[in-house]
Amino acid sequence: MAAVTAVVFPLLPTAGSRDLVQSLVIVVCLAVAWHHLLQRRDLVGQGWGTILAAVTVLGSSDAAAAVEAQVLHVDSFPRPSNVMALLGYLMLGTGVVQFERHRGKGRRLPGQIEAAIFALGALTPLLVFLMLPVLEAESLSPASKATTLAYALADLAVMTAIARLLLTDGRQARSFLFFCGALLVSLVGDFWSGVTTTQGPSSALVPIKMLWLFAFVLFAAGVAHPSMRTLTDGSAWRRGNLSSKRRVWLLGVGQVLPALTLAIAWALGGTRYVVVVAVVGLVVSALVATRVTSLMDRVSEQSVQLAALAGSDELTGLHNRSAWNHELSRACAAARDQGERLCIALLDLDSLRDFNDTHGQPAGDRLLREAAATWTERLQDGEVLSRYGGQQFAVILPRRSLPDAVRVLDGLREVTPGRQTISAGVAEWVHGTDPEVAIAEADAALNLAKRSGRNRVLAADPGNGSLPAPLLALRPVVQPIVRSDDLDIVAYEALSRFPHTDDVPAVFAHAHEQGYGDLLEATAIRRALAIPGRPAGVDLFVNVSERAMRSQRFWDAVPHDLTGIVVELHEDRDGLDDLTVLGYLNRFRAKGARIGLDDLGVRATDLARIVSLRPEVVKIDRSLVAGCDLNRGRDAVIRMLVEFASAHGGEVCVEGVETPGELAVVRAAGSTYVQGYLFGRPEPDWVGPVPVAGRLAPPVAGSAATDCR
Repeated sequence: MAAVTAVVFPLLPTAGSRDLVQSLVIVVCLAVAWHHLLQRRDLVGQGWGTILAAVTVLGSSDAAAAVEAQVLHVDSFPRPSNVMALLGYLMLGTGVVQFERHRGKGRRLPGQIEAAIFALGALTPLLVFLMLPVLEAESLSPASKATTLAYALADLAVMTAIARLLLTDGRQARSFLFFCGALLVSLVGDFWSGVTTTQGPSSALVPIKMLWLFAFVLFAAGVAHPSMRTLTDGSAWRRGNLSSKRRVWLLGVGQVLPALTLAIAWALGGTRYVVVVAVVGLVVSALVATRVTSLMDRVSEQSVQLAALAGSDELTGLHNRSAWNHELSRACAAARDQGERLCIALLDLDSLRDFNDTHGQPAGDRLLREAAATWTERLQDGEVLSRYGGQQFAVILPRRSLPDAVRVLDGLREVTPGRQTISAGVAEWVHGTDPEVAIAEADAALNLAKRSGRNRVLAADPGNGSLPAPLLALRPVVQPIVRSDDLDIVAYEALSRFPHTDDVPAVFAHAHEQGYGDLLEATAIRRALAIPGRPAGVDLFVNVSERAMRSQRFWDAVPHDLTGIVVELHEDRDGLDDLTVLGYLNRFRAKGARIGLDDLGVRATDLARIVSLRPEVVKIDRSLVAGCDLNRGRDAVIRMLVEFASAHGGEVCVEGVETPGELAVVRAAGSTYVQGYLFGRPEPDWVGPVPVAGRLAPPVAGSAATDCR
């Protein structure tokens, strides 16, 4: 059909023969379209039956126009064929509306306002070049004028339909392209016909009729193509979202068309319709401004909603850890500026894990929501309750003394739902100090409350010496651990820092001598887990000693859920045999943690401990790594340790890598992970590694690095 339209039709000698071929092409296209549509009967009631009936009426109007011109020799205008064509356009509009409703599943599809603005802008050239001249033409009868104007409005409807289709990404359906092409070609033909003649289809030029025939061919191809069902059921539309760029372009085109129409009119010798163009242009500009303003308001509203969601705990609706930090900073600033007191509390549901084991996780989630709602009702304006993490909550109590804060928390304890109990610790913030000090004091008081039997509220009193300074001053930092193969961050190790000294091992040793080393190690773990914003999917390595594991206070203070945690057993021994140590390590495994063995290679018993303790991760001591690219013996030891650990099911992390040469050696040895200053120093926040890929030059043949392998 396309070949007939493109090659045969323009070569026909007479108008009668062209009309005959035109009718034949239309009949064949309609037959093909009906044949394929009736094979998919479920699509008939989804708008396609009405659309195809409308196209059939339009094709019949062309055939009727040919009969009027060649057989009946009807010269009047409008003719019955014109009425049929306008009826076809009306049916086409009805079918498009039905199709839109089905595709939208009852929802209003986006882009209607943009399409309306475009249609109003497109009305300008129609008014200036067609509609207004027709209205002023004295040679035309009122019926002719009405018919011509109806054709123009039908063309405007077709343009709007094209705009609506272009606003939705249906390019995955080939039939979408065919239908868009049919509408566009038909539109060009109609506009050309309207400008060159006012006597309807029968008087149109040969190129115009060719365009109309191409529109029928493209429409039939669209109906026949298998992707028509995809286009109709909406899957082609759901795979892509409405393009914001297209909406902006459509608004821009709608706004430019009035000015462009005026420029073309002036280029053609001027126009008497300047006022009309100006009025339509002003209306379009006002609509565009209104639409842009509404879009900006919507973006602003969504930004506020996203900010609220980012600061809210998904389960309870309370502030999350990030929002808590912000609220705490604000509360401290307000207390400082107004010279008021401020208390900070941490509270913990005592038996949530047992509750979950007994009643199930959904019941535990309901308990957390009910507790959050109940406690919130008991707090006054300005007092902030946040979910600090897991089963732990934090409370900001402005304008409260310690005794007042204890009474408030006792009130929360008494109304805890589900017959559950809570333990809480509260501390008063001292103006001019870091709020983390008060949080540490509250955390220590909370630990003391849990060790003292739970179901109680204790106030911290750092002035009476009950809390050792390291418990208050400990600050966690983290250092990245990268995968050896691609140097991507897969974990971090949590380390402890103290403001008064850099000798961290001495602080822990002194704490054990003074009887609170177990609490200091537990505090280090809890504060590491409390660092906000840990990237998803990465592990956190924490350290523990044999001496701490012997203390029940330590186990009481360690969180119940250690999923995603690797517990590194410190190399220092405390007289425990490996079987006893394995029992303690299995307690960590029961909490979801994996086990790591720290500083492998410094003691003769390290290989035996790999066999007996079965760690998931083995860390090679930094003393073996320093200068390994220049020392054949260290390189050989690293390779041996990696092979031995891997043979016993352990992954290997090499510590202390500081140079590209050392990195090349440990990667060649087959290590799983790498850690060291080359990738990042310990920092208070989660930071990425220092880029090193560009500095990793391959070893030169004959170099020391090559020899030591």
